[in-house]
Amino acid sequence: MNHISSTLVIPQCRIAVALVLAVSCCITRQDLVAQVPDIIDSTSHELRSPVWIDDVVYWESSVIIDAEDGTPPQARLAREALEILAIRSADRTKTLDKDFQIDPNQKHLLLQKSAKVESIKRSEFYKSPNAPQSYRHREGDENQWLLYAPGRWFHDRNIEVTYRAKKDVDKIPLQSVLGYLPRTQQRLNDGESVHIAISGDSISAGLDASKTADADPHQEGYVELLAQQLRREFNSEIKVNNRSVAGWSVANGNDDVSNLLATPHDLVIIAYGMNDVGRRDPKWFHDQLKTLIQKVRTLSPDAEIVLVSPMLGNSEWIHTPFEMFAKYSGEMKKLVGPGIAMADVSSVWTWMNQRKHFFDMTGNGLNHPNDFGHRVYAQCILQLLPPPK
Repeated sequence: MNHISSTLVIPQCRIAVALVLAVSCCITRQDLVAQVPDIIDSTSHELRSPVWIDDVVYWESSVIIDAEDGTPPQARLAREALEILAIRSADRTKTLDKDFQIDPNQKHLLLQKSAKVESIKRSEFYKSPNAPQSYRHREGDENQWLLYAPGRWFHDRNIEVTYRAKKDVDKIPLQSVLGYLPRTQQRLNDGESVHIAISGDSISAGLDASKTADADPHQEGYVELLAQQLRREFNSEIKVNNRSVAGWSVANGNDDVSNLLATPHDLVIIAYGMNDVGRRDPKWFHDQLKTLIQKVRTLSPDAEIVLVSPMLGNSEWIHTPFEMFAKYSGEMKKLVGPGIAMADVSSVWTWMNQRKHFFDMTGNGLNHPNDFGHRVYAQCILQLLPPPK
């Protein structure tokens, strides 16, 4: 089994469109503005600058949580921030650089005045049965339901932060991709067309990205972000056949494979797990994936395969048992081999979840990513297909 580690691509300088937040009482705001290089493009997704790798973290999402205990409301960062370069609302209509200051341990932003983005109060985390914006089955307490708000509710409460991070990459024990895709890479490098088929669930269908929520900036889900990036970087025609359906399990993918590959494809992305972990049966998941891979190779023998492990679900929801995600992604890893690679989104999410609140990265409160989360998916998969030199 071939493994590769994450690769870092440093973006070129861009026109600065963001303001800078002073983070030290010894340095004036004007001094900081003069020191910041022109690196921020407010319209770019920065998919070649993964949040867990690059020295600059671009547009990381967070929500403002009010603990309702008299302490300042906070927003969390995945890495230690040396410099805040820009803060905006997720719909990109508001700048918030004057609303926050960085706290002494460099892991949180403290709200200094009434922000332009609504906070989430801790008392909103849990609901009474059948209450609006709620869903049942909180782990260990059936009388409490969980905050569940698909669409734009979380998006309207997201802020996005761009900051210069402490160079602590060597301290992050994170291997986000395994395996190689030499045939697909060669087709891209040679300018040949690449036909991509996707078999997955609601995440791969793009649910709760701002486009499906009909909210600015109408960002697509990770599948289209991936295709757009490859189109920009390579002189290749990228065709996408996305057969992902909300609620699907890997078993549904097995039933649908003849439709997925009615014609041969060059790359097949298989992205399941979120709707499977509730079975608490990693061996079953492994066997289903193995069968699906065999069917793909029968119908499209030259196709390479990317297995994508899921983001983590809400740890308090009975249907997404937290301890199962590592076990299920572990079963995926066993299937990596020649022509089969893996984007381990679960490991990236686990790392982020240690530093951030689950609400910072979710689009519905339970099991979907927000815009930032969809970008993380794309960032992870793109590491398997480096840009042209």
